[in-house]
Amino acid sequence: MPVNIINGTQSQLVLFLVLNMWPSHFGLPVLLAIILLSKRIKRHPTFINLCVGFIIIGVSSSLLVYAGRTTGPQPSKMLCLFQASILYGYPAFASLLAMMLVLQMFLTVRAAIMRTPTQGPQTVRTWAMIIAPYVALAICILATAVVGAENPDIVTRDRRFFYCSIDSDPLSGTIAVFGAVFCLVTVVLEVMTLTMIYKLWKAGKQPGAKAVVSIELSLPLRVMAFGMFVFVAMGLSLLSVKAPESPVPDLVIAFAATIVILIFGTQPDILRALCFWRREPILILNAHSGTVTPSGDKAREAAV
Repeated sequence: MPVNIINGTQSQLVLFLVLNMWPSHFGLPVLLAIILLSKRIKRHPTFINLCVGFIIIGVSSSLLVYAGRTTGPQPSKMLCLFQASILYGYPAFASLLAMMLVLQMFLTVRAAIMRTPTQGPQTVRTWAMIIAPYVALAICILATAVVGAENPDIVTRDRRFFYCSIDSDPLSGTIAVFGAVFCLVTVVLEVMTLTMIYKLWKAGKQPGAKAVVSIELSLPLRVMAFGMFVFVAMGLSLLSVKAPESPVPDLVIAFAATIVILIFGTQPDILRALCFWRREPILILNAHSGTVTPSGDKAREAAV
């Protein structure tokens, strides 16, 4: 039986479960509901896909809670292998989710700067960007399930402490490498995007420069920040292969869904939708004076 290689404590286990459960069972569903139900909020499908993906990851990380097997007796081999198969797909899955979001931002910024519509069939490309992470997840699930089914003795909860895993260094190493490759591509796309934005900003500062394209930087910078977090988290995941006894990588990775909510759930349009009881005033133009006044009580007060 594989021994426990994670030096975790009960409080760290609780923290790991909370970081996985609150965003996947509450935070992200609320964020998705706001986006999908609001007529004023528009997000690209790659962002919706990101939220759905982290809900899947959070629910998968909570399977032992549902079964009441986070501590005490070992969970069934079937449940343990099921959880391990999904979570072993996490590096490639999460990295691709982030990469597709950053790729979409790169294409959007480039199209805005070049003042040309994005090239290629949009529907096909969008669907490819949505499906690709799930293809990677399915491949990892299949590979892990095959290895675990052939060697049931290496499937256990004890080894990784927080969740079920498989004691197979070749499998873990291969999956980690795939995740690292996708993270590297994400960083390259981020650097290219930031370079384009910087050149645009610098061109606008030149004396006598003509009007350049105006780009709202809030969302691109938020996407860049999240991409960097994923890169750091996956880097820690790779380090855990060398120093597997530390619980820090698993805890940092578990924080990813909360980061999604903090970065993207605090955008102005999201906050305005949350504060639905605060109506934005309707501005009325006075044709005679040329002044603009708010409608309602304030308008009546202004008229007096």
